[in-house]
Amino acid sequence: MEDSAFEIKDGIPFITKPNFRISRREFIKIAGLVGASTFLGLYKSEVIKVFAQAAKEGKKLVWIQGQSDSGCTISLLQAEHPDIYDAVIQLGVQIPFQQTIMVPSGEQAINTLETITPDILIVEGSIPVNGPGGWEAHACTIGERNGKPVTMEEWAKELAGKTTTAVVAFGSCSAFGGIPHGKDFTGKSPTNAKALHEVLGSDYRTGAGLPVINMPGCPGHPDWLLIVLAAALLGIIPKLDDRGRPVEFFSNKIHDNCARRGWYDKGSFAKDLTETDMIHENCLWKMGCKGPETLSACAEYKWNGGINVCMNAGAPCIGCMHPDFPDNPTSPFYVEIEKIPTFLGIDTNTAGKAMVGATAVGIAAHAVRRGVTKHYKPPEEE
Repeated sequence: MEDSAFEIKDGIPFITKPNFRISRREFIKIAGLVGASTFLGLYKSEVIKVFAQAAKEGKKLVWIQGQSDSGCTISLLQAEHPDIYDAVIQLGVQIPFQQTIMVPSGEQAINTLETITPDILIVEGSIPVNGPGGWEAHACTIGERNGKPVTMEEWAKELAGKTTTAVVAFGSCSAFGGIPHGKDFTGKSPTNAKALHEVLGSDYRTGAGLPVINMPGCPGHPDWLLIVLAAALLGIIPKLDDRGRPVEFFSNKIHDNCARRGWYDKGSFAKDLTETDMIHENCLWKMGCKGPETLSACAEYKWNGGINVCMNAGAPCIGCMHPDFPDNPTSPFYVEIEKIPTFLGIDTNTAGKAMVGATAVGIAAHAVRRGVTKHYKPPEEE
């Protein structure tokens, strides 16, 4: 029988060997039993150990940015657990290239990209490729070779082609194209922007035989990235859905676990933006909330250290993690979506008059899910 490094008490794993060297099996067990934010909160020292192991093994992480506003970089830098980021630096995990925060520039920086063999490659931002105009790829370039600009498309293919372990598309722009991929009045992306997996092709695999891991979000969630990075450094890749997203974070509609879900079932909807505060006890569906259309664990794990999420702050979800963001069905942002969830058979215009039985079934189903995840917190009564 395996001598485990942790034991379960009241459904929570507790470390029983403070100085143990975390193994792949232990990591999977612990991360699988608790959520991403909970894992980081309870076991950030163990995650640090993972980075320490990676440092000893000389693991190299490269982070390149295409068409982006650096929002995903800032998201990570502003994460609730900065000591983990500090540990990455202090423990010597090599991050030789990250455009926003690196010190080297010019030829020195480009030489790094040309000579390095990444273990982990993180791509932020979409990638423009040549279209009818024949110029679009040059909408985003990084450095020069022999006096000629090198396109983001060239770097993405070159670096991904020599990455040994995992390639992560962090943020909606890299995962699915995002805002640069959005259609203009002609129905096309002005720069013919593409997602990373589109540029690399459906058959792409890393040296370890892994496809691109897509982690959408505008910005991407920092805690989720840290979990995936720690796992990847151990050679563990989370289970992915048919769009390459980790199912741990992208298996349920935001609507399913929203704190306002009960008001949806009651048929209580905000009529304008003056009624969106939680004190009014309204669902934001009619304000254009895209939670019913978007797969993400936002409502369960929240942001800013698990403190808040868009809907709780009075703003409807804009569907930033949806593969088609910012186009239909996520746009226009503040317009009621035409297609609504059908799993309860409740029309929002008549939800308050719906059969008690149907509503009860829905409430019971959500109660079971909440009991399992233990992430749901209903709005406090005034």
